[in-house]
Order: sequence, then structure tokens, then C-alpha cells
Amino acid sequence: MPKKLWYDAINEAEDLIKRDVSMQIQGYDIDGDMIKAARQNAEDAGVLDYIHFQQRPVSQLSHAKKYGFVITNPPYGERLEEKRALPGLYQEFGKAFAGLDSWSCYMITSYEEVQKYFGRQADKNRKIYNGMLKTYFYQFMGLHPPKKKPEQ
Repeated sequence: MPKKLWYDAINEAEDLIKRDVSMQIQGYDIDGDMIKAARQNAEDAGVLDYIHFQQRPVSQLSHAKKYGFVITNPPYGERLEEKRALPGLYQEFGKAFAGLDSWSCYMITSYEEVQKYFGRQADKNRKIYNGMLKTYFYQFMGLHPPKKKPEQ
């Protein structure tokens, strides 16, 4: 792409950013080193001020808000020691997520038995690739918040 077009695309993207949107982004992992790495990545990307990081297990997944969504890229189980832990991890995640009954969950993983252990069939499932690794994009849809009535 020629430099001028590249700069035009950046400027157009900047103009489309809605900076007045209220959002709460939380990132957490049981591994403190992963939290540290994620915090550094967020700082490098210039979004550190928008994300609250916590070290905690997936079993503590909860939120006071009625509507929201979880985006996750849990372990794939490509290493043998991970494979043994995956059923329990996905089962624990499914139980915790069930408490967020009006939320949606978007998950990328190569683990093909996710739905069995998560305890729910995905509403949508797309095959995608992470390099040469076949993965799946599972979409577990929650309720949509009620539409706001236009002010008159």
C-alpha cells in the first residue's frame, strides 16, 4: 500500500473512533506472569488506561452489570500437560459463565470438545486458522440489552 493511502487509512480510522463510549474492560488470568505481559502489551498499544487487570481463576468470573460479553482465547491443549487439564478448565469456565446468563461469550480455541465441557452448544461456530493450527471461533450469544427509546 502506498504511504499516502496508508496515512489516509490511519486518519480515517482515527476520525471513526468514538471516545465518549463508556466501557469497562477487565483482563485476568491465574498466572501473574501473563497479567504482567498483558499489561505491557496494553501499554505498548496505548490502551492501558482502559483495562483493569486482575490475577484470579476463571471460577471467579462474575460481574455486577446485567449485559456484557467475554472474549477469550483459553489454552488450546497443544502441549500434553495442558490436555489433561482442559476438560476441568472448560467445565469451570462454563459453570462460572452460566451466572452471567444475559452475557455473550466469544472463544477462540483448537480444543474440539469445548461445547461438551462448557455445558452449552455454541450459537455459531466458525473454523479459522492460527498459523497452520486449525482453531474454532465459538459464539455463545446472550440477550441483547433493550433498545433505548429515542429522546423526543
